[in-house]
Amino acid sequence: MKSDFYSKLNEQLIDTYNSIRKIEEKSLQARHGTKLSISEYHMIESVGKSGPEGRTISDIALDLGITTAAVTVGVNKLVKKELLEKSRDTDDGRVVYVKMTREGRRINAGHRLFHQHMIKNISNEFSEEELAVLVRCFERLNEYFEKYR
Repeated sequence: MKSDFYSKLNEQLIDTYNSIRKIEEKSLQARHGTKLSISEYHMIESVGKSGPEGRTISDIALDLGITTAAVTVGVNKLVKKELLEKSRDTDDGRVVYVKMTREGRRINAGHRLFHQHMIKNISNEFSEEELAVLVRCFERLNEYFEKYR
C-alpha cells in the first residue's frame, strides 16, 4: 500500500514539475519569439528582484540555489543577448552588479504575466476548499524541501 502511494506521489511530483516547465518555456518562447531556456528566464527574474543599482552575482546565486560560477556563465550569455548588463562597484572593483536592459525588463514582465495567468487558470479548476488544501500542501512541501536546500 505505502509503496503504491510513494510511487504515485513521486510520479505526480515529477510530472507536474515537468509539465509546468514545458508549458512555461513553450508559452514564453511563443510570446517573446526567443529561444531562452527556463533557467535563463529565472535568472532574469532573479535580477529583476533588485532595485535600480542591480544585484550581485552572489545574490543571484543564493536566490537560485546555484554556484556563482554557474551564475557568471548564465549572466554572460544573457549579456550577449542584450537582456542583462554588468557593471563594477565603484568602491570595490571585485563586486559585479547585474541589471536588466530594457529588453530584459520586457521579457521579465512577460514572465510575470505568464505566472499570473497560470495561477488564475489553475484556481478556476478548483473550489475554494480545494484551493485552501492545495496551498497548505504546497506550504508543507516547501517547508520540507527548504530543510535540504
